[in-house]
Amino acid sequence: MAKQNIRTVVKTNGHSPKAPLTPLGMELQKVREKYIASGGKLLNQKELEREVAERKGFR
Repeated sequence: MAKQNIRTVVKTNGHSPKAPLTPLGMELQKVREKYIASGGKLLNQKELEREVAERKGFR
């Protein structure tokens, strides 16, 4: 019997994640859900680019 893949859809910042296909993807999805549940805010593309630039020392 095939194992059912149960997915939880969390819609934040207009993003709707797809079902993870690999064990790593499932683990990352769990980490993401815990982060959001604890009050974490997901970054949009512009915020992400700014964060990366700051960490690389460009800003």
